[in-house]
Amino acid sequence: MPEHTLEISGSSVVLVGSFNPAIFHPEWFARNGLLPQGEVDSAELQVIHPQLSQFETERFAFQITSDRFTGITKPNTIADPLKDLILGTFYILEHTPIQAMGLNRILHFAMGSVEAWHRLGDKLAPKEPWQEILEGRPGMRNLDILTSNESPKGSSLLVRIQPSLLIQPGVYFEINAHYPAPERAGLKSMMDLLKNQWETTNKKGEEIARHILDWAASEG
Repeated sequence: MPEHTLEISGSSVVLVGSFNPAIFHPEWFARNGLLPQGEVDSAELQVIHPQLSQFETERFAFQITSDRFTGITKPNTIADPLKDLILGTFYILEHTPIQAMGLNRILHFAMGSVEAWHRLGDKLAPKEPWQEILEGRPGMRNLDILTSNESPKGSSLLVRIQPSLLIQPGVYFEINAHYPAPERAGLKSMMDLLKNQWETTNKKGEEIARHILDWAASEG
């Protein structure tokens, strides 16, 4: 039996800027040819309001506030259509001010055993110093690792590792590639990065998670 298997995966795009939530109704996406009418007809509307638009379709979930646009793939759906939808959306809304973008990969791995699950936490966050002062069996609940990237300037990569709430025993990875927008041509710059970095970021996220899991499973 493998030490770990990928059970649930997803991707998301977060844009930080200035938005008008009220226009982001599923019908707007249909009228502009961004979503098929059938998917829009079955969309679940949660909130459509001047301060917040939130709805789900068969493949995506959206939440838009005045300063943040978030699009998320449903679990285990193909990720590329989300990229294409956001590129199409902001091709139409070409004057939207954008300050930053995050490309995110979300992964839930099932561990082969409770022992393997504990081994990962013990190797990432050694328990010896905690066992000397805490009762019971101390365990890792959250680990964030942040690194800065040289290109583009100011970009960074955050890796978050937690116990999975969906898979037991399982581990959750969230990999966030953060890109600040230049003062000029912020939207164009972010859309170019989305187009060019989307596939790389998704692959890199899974590569990072599998590397950590393989390392934790190794002896020594």
